[in-house]
Amino acid sequence: MTPTLARPRRSQADRSAATRAKVLAAARDVLCAQGYSGATMHAIRDAAGMSLGAIQHQFPTKAKMMAAVAAEFAAYRTRVYSEAIRAGATPRQSMENLIDANFRMVSRPEMAAVLEIHLARRNDPELDQEVGPGTRRFERRVRLWGHFILHAAGIDNDAAYQSLQLLNNAVTRGLTVEYIRNPDMALIERSVAIWKRQMLELVFGP
Repeated sequence: MTPTLARPRRSQADRSAATRAKVLAAARDVLCAQGYSGATMHAIRDAAGMSLGAIQHQFPTKAKMMAAVAAEFAAYRTRVYSEAIRAGATPRQSMENLIDANFRMVSRPEMAAVLEIHLARRNDPELDQEVGPGTRRFERRVRLWGHFILHAAGIDNDAAYQSLQLLNNAVTRGLTVEYIRNPDMALIERSVAIWKRQMLELVFGP
């Protein structure tokens, strides 16, 4: 008779990380389905299939949980964007890769979830306090990448780039809303192609 091998017991750190990941995935899904007002601790508890106490052990408040959702997606975007920039053989290619990587985020559920979080910050000082610092760090990092690409191309017009970045952010958020309303990715891609062409010509010329 072959003896049954016992599975190695996971460490407390592993169990905690698994719980945290499960809670954040549930929070993201509830945000996408029900918006920020519907993403209550009880709704997230039900989606995660665990006790409220277990959730609050990881995230004592809803604001801290939402900040973690935003931070996790920002970390993912940072990795994707940095890889896209490094893959460019020229400054123009790096910028084009960055634009492409950014607009691939539009259809991701995390993008809709984080958009809900940022909209809710207007009327929730606690949420704004938790989410604001990480958001500003991420935006500063993206802005520095843009400056680096432009300077590598011999372009020294930071004010113009800041305006383009603001427009690009507005287009990204707007297309995220449109995708939520009508998830027609072919239409989104055609719109992105038009915007990308215009943005690259504005920065680098035809």
